[in-house]
Amino acid sequence: MRIVFINSIQMFGGGEIWLLRAMHALSERGHKVCLICRPNVPLEIRAKNAGFTVHTIRMRGDFDPYIIFRIMQILRRFRAEVVCTNMDKELRLGGLAARFAGVKAIVPRRGSDYPLKNTLVYRWSYCSIADGIIANSQSTKQTLLKNAPWLDPEKIRVIYNGIDVRPFQSPPEIDLRESFNIPKDRFLIGFVGLLDERKGVPNLMAAFKLVLKETQNAHLLLAGEGQLETSLREQSRSFRENVTFVGFRDDIHEIMKGIDVLVLPSLWEGFGIVLIEAMAAGTPVITTQISNMPEIVTHRHDGFLVPVNDPSALKEMILRLLSDKSLRDQIGRNGQQTVGKRFTIDRMTDEIEDYFGKLISK
Repeated sequence: MRIVFINSIQMFGGGEIWLLRAMHALSERGHKVCLICRPNVPLEIRAKNAGFTVHTIRMRGDFDPYIIFRIMQILRRFRAEVVCTNMDKELRLGGLAARFAGVKAIVPRRGSDYPLKNTLVYRWSYCSIADGIIANSQSTKQTLLKNAPWLDPEKIRVIYNGIDVRPFQSPPEIDLRESFNIPKDRFLIGFVGLLDERKGVPNLMAAFKLVLKETQNAHLLLAGEGQLETSLREQSRSFRENVTFVGFRDDIHEIMKGIDVLVLPSLWEGFGIVLIEAMAAGTPVITTQISNMPEIVTHRHDGFLVPVNDPSALKEMILRLLSDKSLRDQIGRNGQQTVGKRFTIDRMTDEIEDYFGKLISK
């Protein structure tokens, strides 16, 4: 197949990580893939460094004739059979261009549990332009249908995210505690993601403060950047010797292998891919009972679910894992088994190939 991905996001987040992983996996199976994105964004740089063909367009507005024409030219030259879009804007721009270019299948991917607007433009985009829809979870699919009763449920295919488990299960290449001067006897709590309100990081900081009232044998490591970093540093000022900010990291597999527990206290989520990364490393996870988190984590089997916006519940679960190594080990083993059965890159790629192939054949 000849597949073009279109993404106009300027930041680099979970959706862009998924996109690059999907491009790698499909390319390794012999499919021809290329990317259309904005110029001078992290996604362009990473895709080019990975050796992919990248076309850059300054995507503005929803129905810019010049942009539609530019995309159409790229699709025709590439002889695209499938166009996979990310945001609604890209479906309108890239979808129209794909129709004019004679592309066989136009597939928007919904990577977050966020509703469609019930407007004529959205109805037209998803009913007349999109040939199929990829949802990253059952929760995302149900959210789409709840606000868009006009959408055909049979048009939506749920394909869970997948990862290559090998980097997460190989021996550690660094000593995480030594790298960041964290005492070796400290119970190491990790957070990986954007430092913003959506991820619930202030709740984690509040929970960690409660943990320190019970024991000083704990340390919090935050890997990521975001608009809340300054306020989080201020929030942790009274216990800053127990908190380490490491910024954006490319070696997330090393973080996951080096921490004792991953906490993702999100208020809402796209998918929470860091959960399956930690689980693949055999690291227990704690997350909130929202969005698709219960589809990833089975409470008390391969992780723990707590109520959203509840630092006290977070604290109790952290302390429980801190005090029970055998529980951590069992939860970690179960998490690895869950990822091996449901969240591998091979399983995800199989399903993408199958779905795209069926849409093309129609």
